[in-house]
Amino acid sequence: MTMRAMFRTIAAAAVVALAAGGVSADARAQGIAPDAAKKFITDMGSRAVATLSKQGDIKARNKEFTILLLDALDFEALATSTLGKLARSITPADKKEFTRLFSAYVIDVAIEKFGNVQISSFGIGEVKAQPNGDIKVNTAINRAGDKPLTVDWRVRNTAGKPMINDMEVEGYSLSIHYRGEFERAGLSTVPGLIKRLQELTKESQSLPVVQQAKG
Repeated sequence: MTMRAMFRTIAAAAVVALAAGGVSADARAQGIAPDAAKKFITDMGSRAVATLSKQGDIKARNKEFTILLLDALDFEALATSTLGKLARSITPADKKEFTRLFSAYVIDVAIEKFGNVQISSFGIGEVKAQPNGDIKVNTAINRAGDKPLTVDWRVRNTAGKPMINDMEVEGYSLSIHYRGEFERAGLSTVPGLIKRLQELTKESQSLPVVQQAKG
């Protein structure tokens, strides 16, 4: 497995269980107390484990999981960080379209890689305040037949509620990973990024759910 494929897999696992400083630079984001961040990650992790353990209607389960991720992850902040310097000049309409497609793409990767993986439990480790106001919550995710996965979550109070604005797996940021993926593909313009995401999500199961949630 290449390093790119390995990180893609690890990043998807991190999303299933539920970065760099400066991700949440917009006015929606505010600081959050460590105990509140810890409780949020605990609750979201429990919801994710319960959702993924459901049997029967896989389409309904995946829809429920998509809604959970949309509720837990601040895709606005994640998309901004992934865009990098392109975020400075992107139009509001293109930003909305990029965020919508990017959200569906990230969720699709998670469902594809780990929709059938049994996640038995997770444990909360160190909870630490960051200089930019984020709270980093360390977790160990236990998967059946595999070693525990260590993931750090960056949590902020966004638009009045706790949300995850990035995650780190073995020191690597999810947003930086996707930014690098697009750069390696030679995508250096917003129209190019949007076109590529349209191709990647043309058969997306989560995109209709994202569209309904984000408009």
